[in-house]
Amino acid sequence: MTVLLVVTLVSLLLAVVMSVIAWRVAREERQRADARVAALASDIQAAVAAAGGRRSEPTLRAVHPAPASSADLFVAQPSATSSRSVLVVGLGLFAFATVAALAVVLTSSAHAPDPAHAVNATRTPNAVQSSQPSSLDLVALGHERDGDRLIVRGVVRNPSTVSPATALTVVVFAFDRDGGFVTSGRAPIDAARLEPGGDSTFTVTLPHAERVVRYRVSFRTDAAIVPHVDRRHAAS
Repeated sequence: MTVLLVVTLVSLLLAVVMSVIAWRVAREERQRADARVAALASDIQAAVAAAGGRRSEPTLRAVHPAPASSADLFVAQPSATSSRSVLVVGLGLFAFATVAALAVVLTSSAHAPDPAHAVNATRTPNAVQSSQPSSLDLVALGHERDGDRLIVRGVVRNPSTVSPATALTVVVFAFDRDGGFVTSGRAPIDAARLEPGGDSTFTVTLPHAERVVRYRVSFRTDAAIVPHVDRRHAAS
């Protein structure tokens, strides 16, 4: 946009300057033509006055006057130099405008993004998200204590019929009796790829969990959280 604005302003400025120059050249040509006509008229008048002072023998001769009127004698003819100047100026403006337009087009083409690349870049996140199921089913969940550690185990199912679940991680947040946060832990599910309708176990170990009285389980990928539905009562 900045390059286009600069080129437009420069083009307008050059057009104004060249127009002024052409107008001045044409005016000077007219002035010179008027001066030549005035000098010629003065010479003719002087010659007529000088011829009128001489005495010569009259001679009868048939005279056929030209049809042109006397006013045509002093009509200024178009100057070829002025026409050539105007033509040169016009060609110069046309050439500059062509070069400026070509430069703008090339610059815009160089910086314009590839439409196919833009579409692919826009659709890539959606494609990644669509490769994951919309939700998961938590079909089993339990825990046991080992010293100051809390070990959470469970089973997760992929209820989708078309989309496998990949790179799934289990995240467990633990809280004390008053609802305050104590600790957290995470671990990938046992299956690297959870096929549609398939199940996978998981195990997450939380250290320093002496004060933990309840916990919350969630599932996520590297990009987003995957919601789940508690199906433990339905499984039992």
